[in-house]
Amino acid sequence: MRELFLTGATGRLGKTVQSEFEGNWKILPCSLSGGDDLTSLEPVDVVPLATDFVLNCAAISSRGSCIKDPLSAFKLNTLWPQKLASFCREENRRLLHMSTDLVYAGGIPPYTRKSPAVPRSLYGWTKLLGDIAVARRNPDACIVRTSILVGNVGAAMTTFSEDILSGRATHFHVDCFRNHTDINALARFLSKCLLSSCSGLIIAAAPYAQSRAAYAYALLQKDINLIHAPTDIPHDLTLRPTEVIEFVD
Repeated sequence: MRELFLTGATGRLGKTVQSEFEGNWKILPCSLSGGDDLTSLEPVDVVPLATDFVLNCAAISSRGSCIKDPLSAFKLNTLWPQKLASFCREENRRLLHMSTDLVYAGGIPPYTRKSPAVPRSLYGWTKLLGDIAVARRNPDACIVRTSILVGNVGAAMTTFSEDILSGRATHFHVDCFRNHTDINALARFLSKCLLSSCSGLIIAAAPYAQSRAAYAYALLQKDINLIHAPTDIPHDLTLRPTEVIEFVD
């Protein structure tokens, strides 16, 4: 059975990967919340010798957490991927690194692999610098850029659809567009991607974008509270995927 070293194992995508990969992969999980401080370790100290595949889902993704502790965000979102990319190239390990549509400014959609990335948040900048470092340190690595994740996970950090259905999200932007991407389908794509020879940047997301309000209304099928998005966040992050992630029922 193939072995996968998975960082960010207790996060939304990490938990989904473990569930979707079960039976076909042996998962070797690693997580900050699990007590392993990746930012103070070297990959050679944590990646098992016999493991040929590495999936980096580790990130400080909360906007507030990045602002509160920018140094930790830089260490985990930028420096850790850089070290991991160098290690995987030197040791001939297959590396997939997760990226985000929040590296874009939201002003010139639709965004493609050739679109300029100019983040509007500290989180976006730390992720973009991590992406650049991975691409430069390991040209054979695959950088998978996706959009807002939806679907049932049950992790500590919930998906947008879980926030809607639980009532945690009560007001929805009419002017903020993203490719709401099914997290389970994305995990299945990552399994195939690990075994492929693809490299460089891949945009893997739902085939079309819609506003947060439209998505919430379609999910709830009842009147919702509509608001405008703040001016300091990207409004239109419509992606043109290179890999279409279809919804999984």
